[in-house]
Amino acid sequence: MNIKLTKIKKMILSYWLYLVPHHLMSRFTYIITRTHHPLTRFLINLYVRIFKINLKECEDSKIENYHTFCDFFTRKLKKGVHVIDNEKKSIVSTCDGRILQFGKITDKSILQVKGRNTPIKELLSNDKELSSIYSNGSFLTIYLSPKDYHRVHIPFDGKLMKTLHVPGRLFSVADHAVECINNLYSKNERLVCHFKNKESYFSVIFVGAINVSSIETQWKGEVSPPMPKKLISTKYGNKNINFNKGEEIGMFKSGSTVILLFTNEVILSDDLRLNQPIRVGNKIGVTI
Repeated sequence: MNIKLTKIKKMILSYWLYLVPHHLMSRFTYIITRTHHPLTRFLINLYVRIFKINLKECEDSKIENYHTFCDFFTRKLKKGVHVIDNEKKSIVSTCDGRILQFGKITDKSILQVKGRNTPIKELLSNDKELSSIYSNGSFLTIYLSPKDYHRVHIPFDGKLMKTLHVPGRLFSVADHAVECINNLYSKNERLVCHFKNKESYFSVIFVGAINVSSIETQWKGEVSPPMPKKLISTKYGNKNINFNKGEEIGMFKSGSTVILLFTNEVILSDDLRLNQPIRVGNKIGVTI
């Protein structure tokens, strides 16, 4: 009975999201979090207490030095907090968070949650080139909670080849929504960043969510908002935009999810576990 009630509760928490004006709410969040007002310091202090933020890790630990809530949310951490695995062939975590799913890409799909798969072609907005590249590869999905550091780093040395800014909804990516909403990741607005490393390829996918008021990248600045009305595909192969393993490539300005896609030259580590906390620089696999 308790299991049944829990399932019903999760469905209620998830399906009401279909009625919510996602982008309007997120735009409101965008404005509020970027505005300095008398409640700014109070809200940051409240946020720190509720989510137990470790201020000792912050590059600037004084709350009064943050002009807006967004400034605090995208805070930088001190050098040494993140230790990038220096093994030559290692692949590392791109962000701080919790591992939701990982494994091989089977039947051209990634596992969203037990019993629900997300087809690669839908996740990549039917881009035939990318869909074929990853058809026999592997994936790792990391959820960034409100307490986490929200800057995103690169898992391995790579050259930016292409981005896809895919329009969509902004459903919550909390556990209850991931469990209940089919193809959630391919329904939500997202930014696919496709990289090349020698003869292998990998993608870092920023998945938007409700109240994610912005996604930014190092090479373009703010990408979202505004919500695109159609797919925006941009090629960067001739721009020579390169990153070394562990370097920052972008950020969320509210919590969300990152999905990593790898071609079959990458083998994920055997010691990865579901719901495992993970931090930038932790080893998640190797390239062969």
